[in-house]
Amino acid sequence: MAGQILIVDDERDIRRLLLEMLSGEGHEVTEAANGAEAMERLRGASFDLVMTDVRMPSMNGLELLRRVREVSPSTEVIVATAYAELDTAIACIRAGAFDLLRKPFQLQELFTCVSRALDRRRFNVSTELVRLSQALFEKNTLEELPRAIAESVRSFMVSDAAMLALPDADGKLQVAHAYGLVDEAESALCLSLGEQISRTLSADRTPAVLGPLGADWRFEKFPPLPPDLSMLLLPLVAGERFLGLLVVLRRSRSRPLNRGELDRASLLIAHAVLALENGRMAGQLSASERMASMGLVAAGISHEINNPASYVLSNLNYIQQGLTAMGRSMGQEPSGAWGEVLAWGPRQQEEFEGVQQAVAEAYEGIKRICEIVRDMRTISRMDDASAGWFDLNEAIRSALRITRAEATPAATVIVELAEGLEVKGSPGRVSQVFSNLIINAAQALSEWSGPRRELRVTSRLMGERVVVEVADTGPGIAPEHLSRVFQPFFTTKGLTTGTGLGLSISRDIVRRLGGDIEVSSVKGVGTIFTVALPARPIQRS
Repeated sequence: MAGQILIVDDERDIRRLLLEMLSGEGHEVTEAANGAEAMERLRGASFDLVMTDVRMPSMNGLELLRRVREVSPSTEVIVATAYAELDTAIACIRAGAFDLLRKPFQLQELFTCVSRALDRRRFNVSTELVRLSQALFEKNTLEELPRAIAESVRSFMVSDAAMLALPDADGKLQVAHAYGLVDEAESALCLSLGEQISRTLSADRTPAVLGPLGADWRFEKFPPLPPDLSMLLLPLVAGERFLGLLVVLRRSRSRPLNRGELDRASLLIAHAVLALENGRMAGQLSASERMASMGLVAAGISHEINNPASYVLSNLNYIQQGLTAMGRSMGQEPSGAWGEVLAWGPRQQEEFEGVQQAVAEAYEGIKRICEIVRDMRTISRMDDASAGWFDLNEAIRSALRITRAEATPAATVIVELAEGLEVKGSPGRVSQVFSNLIINAAQALSEWSGPRRELRVTSRLMGERVVVEVADTGPGIAPEHLSRVFQPFFTTKGLTTGTGLGLSISRDIVRRLGGDIEVSSVKGVGTIFTVALPARPIQRS
């Protein structure tokens, strides 16, 4: 396979001979007449192999070898000399030379040595890529992937810093993980350049090289980078979807990033895109399986509870009717089946009223169980095929009943629902959205020690849309997290408490119904989630 080779020799005829022979083998060959010129070539491009003479003026081959190992550790070096002294050979091998060639060159020996050096270079790159790939695919959640990607990129590109930025719900880039950035200003610069490249993706998806060796039309209006700074901006794209941006940064005047390193970087792009897509799909599959399992469990539990609950409800209704008849006979002459056993006194009357109260409470309790069973069955049915207009407040009340056990101990729940609000869609899916919002608010309030612990759910009609707010007076959401709350797998609850999928799924449901969901929050004051859905048009006669 062809390689990028740099020939360094102070004898022009030797350079021309090597250029002709190696070019004839399909390699891309560059010349340098001395060590200083070679370092300038290495500064502006990447090479797989350097072939250098030992005896050259100003910088000998041994010194050049050491400099190459410093600035480009993965580049192989072959040292050629007409003086095969043992001490020179030992010094070169100790300094990292791949092999030594004796002048005059034997053609077959030259080709064999070059081929073996390029093979080792490719083997080392492949080994490093395998290690990087393993490191990425061992991380099976998007929560762990950003750090693995950023740190692997920095290591693979031998750079000073690397950053992975991912778009938030509004498409604005946010730092997912950064490694080696010195301050907020450097982070802000990377994000600003990344936003610019993301805006021009429709016209140009190619990576950008910025710095002393790179200029790009997409950044003509940006001020130049500091002289010691260079960057690679690598868009991560899958099909038509922009997944994010990788930034590779070097702070070195002697070895700035250059276009020759884009081939190496392109391997990283492919691995990063594949890792992010795998993480996203694995998470969605896991979430879908989990939701399907929950739906089956809910349907099964509902069926098992529904029959005995119906028996109890029917019997309690019969007892209530009997007690009502007994109550009407109090104070009258005993008559009929009930009157024959009644002998009313103050104590008996008090006991009778107590029994009536107990039965009434039991009746209300079993009615609540039946309502919960009905709500569970509704949520377990997610089919939108027959979706039509329905009362939105019923879906909200259903969510409130389902979440009462978690919400009531955590806060004072205030419900203000305007009547006559109808939306189109699946009541089960809509109820799922509000259940998730209420549970999130309750969990935030359960550990909050602020002066007020209130959870308020309101609905109202605003123009052609129904607006529902789920607000809490809890700790609020940190500003740096606010733009990421709808990202899949983003959670501040920890892996054992939250999956980071609830809000992402809720947003998808709302958007499929033609609506939208937004969040506003003030740290230490509270959070408001606002859901807007198309309202049923008013029928005018």
